[in-house]
This record gives sequence, structure tokens and C-alpha cells, in this order.
Amino acid sequence: MRINRATLALVLALAGCAPPLPKPDTAVQVSAYLPGQDVVAAPMSRDWWRVFNSPTLDALEQSGLRANNGILQAQANLNAAQANASAANGAFLPQVQLEPPGAPAASRQSYPTGPNGYPPYTIYSLAGEVSYDPGLFGARHYTFQNGQVLAAYQAAELDAARQSVVGNIAAAAIALAGDEAQITTTERIIAAEQNLLNLLQGEYADGAIPRLSVLQQQSVILGTQATLPPLQTAAQQQRDRLAVLTGVLPADFSAAGLDLAGLALPQNVPVELPSTYLADRPDIRAALAQVVAQHAALGIAVAHMYPDFSLSATGGYVAETASALFNTSSAFWVLAGNLLAPLYDGGELRAHKHAAPAQLAGALAAYHAAVLNAFAQAADALAAVQNGRVALGRAAAASQTAEAAFDLSAAQYRAGAIDYTTVLTAQTNAVQVALSEVRARTALLSAIAALEAAMAN
Repeated sequence: MRINRATLALVLALAGCAPPLPKPDTAVQVSAYLPGQDVVAAPMSRDWWRVFNSPTLDALEQSGLRANNGILQAQANLNAAQANASAANGAFLPQVQLEPPGAPAASRQSYPTGPNGYPPYTIYSLAGEVSYDPGLFGARHYTFQNGQVLAAYQAAELDAARQSVVGNIAAAAIALAGDEAQITTTERIIAAEQNLLNLLQGEYADGAIPRLSVLQQQSVILGTQATLPPLQTAAQQQRDRLAVLTGVLPADFSAAGLDLAGLALPQNVPVELPSTYLADRPDIRAALAQVVAQHAALGIAVAHMYPDFSLSATGGYVAETASALFNTSSAFWVLAGNLLAPLYDGGELRAHKHAAPAQLAGALAAYHAAVLNAFAQAADALAAVQNGRVALGRAAAASQTAEAAFDLSAAQYRAGAIDYTTVLTAQTNAVQVALSEVRARTALLSAIAALEAAMAN
């Protein structure tokens, strides 16, 4: 079949059938949500948890990256997507097929000519075929693009799974360390309150104070003791969460060496960040890949509205006897072109063409939502770090003041200026304020981990 110049020009003009791909913009400054401060010079690294300088946390993170089932599933999905992308591209490359001669019984065919014709005869053949679909209307280009971008999407999903796992491990480890520190501090408070109760009971026995004072102190102790079980439950829940994240059974999990005091507070945590750091977040890359994939799907839908043109060439040998199969006179070849155009399909192709732009619009909306969520997450984390610094500073100052008051009351008691009840009261207050400092430190560490996870590339 011959193609005239006009037809060729039309084919080339329609080769790019889909509209141009919209280019979403992420050029919005996160710093617009917060007061201006110093800007960090570089994005956070992938192993950002090492800023806490905790060997135990690092070991947990490495275990999670090796054995977390979500990461393993995402890796398998990526491998499958890459293989599918290669398969999709291969379908538009030249296809070569060979019919080998093999054994005579396998390569010959008998053709009866009917009761009044010639008797059945056998033909021996060896043939090969080369076919090629140039994808003139964009089907090849967009199919290849779709396969590649779906592989890129799965790569982003794998990165997202990794970042999610390391972020959740850091959050759970910090929460566990904070819960255990609160348990230890609460037990110190109970011990101090018990010492005060013992003293009050002695004074009541001597008739120095009414029984109401003893009952009030007993109520205080019981109230403090009631706070322990929820803390112990929370700590166990974090251990179980870490076990799942690191791919082990809860009974086999151990976080020995994890301690709140052993988690260093990073000194150079930014409170303002350029929005360019958000562009490489895995969730944003995945959403953008979906936009490109839907654009490719639109191109495929448009291409299916036009004729499908392919070329094929067949050649080989055919003979009535095996000995003559490779003679020159037995050779043959065929060159053919195939043009298949849709005429009537009940509106199916047109419906697919109309659905594709709507799906592209949905992917764009999802991308914009992912960007907004990323900005919100980063802004929340920045605010939490900024406010957490203030809260920890005030809690630490209050703890130092309460500790100084306890030391002063102890000195005054030794000098005979006050009674021992005042000393015990000051001690109890100091430990209670220390509990507030533990909570503030845990909150700040958690905020820093959330910020690092939000901005890690």
C-alpha cells in the first residue's frame, strides 16, 4: 500500500494528539506562614534521625528499612512497574518471530485437495516475520510515557514508604522514651508524696495535726498512682508499634538503651525553610507522576480515535520435500502494510476520550491537595518546633527554680528555721515540675522529628 504526501503530512500533524501537559507550580514559600528567621542552607538528609545521636534509634531505623513489610511491598510494586514499563515499550519495537523447521513431522502440513482432485501432499517450510507499529498518532509515545511514569510513581511510593517508616519509628521511639521517663519521674513523685504522708501520719499520731491532713495527702498519692497505668499502657503500645515497624513480633522486640536523656536535642533546627525543599517530597513526586500518567492516558485515548498503521515483512523457504527446502527457488518474501481504522464502536472510544480529561483534572486536583498538605505539614512542624523551644525553655527554668527552692528549704531545715513538712512539700513540687520538663522535652523532640521527616529528600 502506498501513502501519498498528503496522508503522510496529516499523520505527522496528528502525531501529537493530546494537549500539552500542564505544569503545576510549587513555588510558594512555607516561610510565609511563620515569622522570618534563619533559613537552613540545605534540605534534610535521608538519614535525618541521626541528628538525635542515639545508637539505639539508629539500630531501630536500620531494622525497619531492612524488614518493614510496607517497604518490601513497595519494592515489589516498583519491580513489577519497571518490568511492565519495559513490556509496554517492547510492544512498539520491531517484533521478530521464527518458525523453525524442527522434526519433519512437526514442520510439515498435509493439504487434501478433495475426492476428485490431487491426493494429499506435504509442504515443508521455514519462515520468519518482522512486524513494526510506528505509532504514528502518538500511541507509542504515550504508552511508553505511561509505563515510565508509572514506574516513577512506584519509585516515589517506595521513597514515601521508607520516609513514613523512618518517621514513624522516630516518633514511636521518642514517645516510648518520653513515656518511660514520665513513669520514672512519676514514681519519684509518689515516693516523695509517700515520705510526706509518713511524716503527716506521725504528726497525727502525736496529736499535732488533724486527720483531714492525712486523708488529703493519701488522696494526693492515690491520684498520682492512678496516672501510672495509662503511661505504662502507652509505653507498651509504642513498643508494639515499633515491633511492627521493624518487622518482628512484639514478644521478640527490644529497645534496650533507648532513653530520653540519650536523645540529643539538635541545636541548628531551622524555623524557616525554602519551599523548593518540598518539591522533592515523595508524596508530591508521586502525585505529579499521576498527573503525567493521566496526561499519557489522555494521549492514548485520543490516539485510539485514529487509524492504527503497522508494517510487516515475512520471508523464508517453502518446498514439497525436505531436501529442497533451502534451494533458491524455494525462497519467498512478503512485505505488507496494515491500516485499521475505527468506524463504529457504539461511542466507546469517544467516551474514553471524554473521560480522560476529567481524570487528568482529578489528578491535578490531587496534586494540588498533596502540595497544600505538604505545606501545612511543614508549617505545623515549624510552628511546633518554634513553640516547643519556648515551652522547654520555660519548663527547664521552672524546674531549676523548683530545685533551687528545694535546696534552700533543706538548708533552712538544717538550720532549724523550718519544719520538715516544708522540705518534703518543696521536694514534691520540684519533682512535679521536672515531670513537666520531661513532657516538654518529649514534645520538642517529636516536633523536630516531624519537621525532619516532612522536609527529608
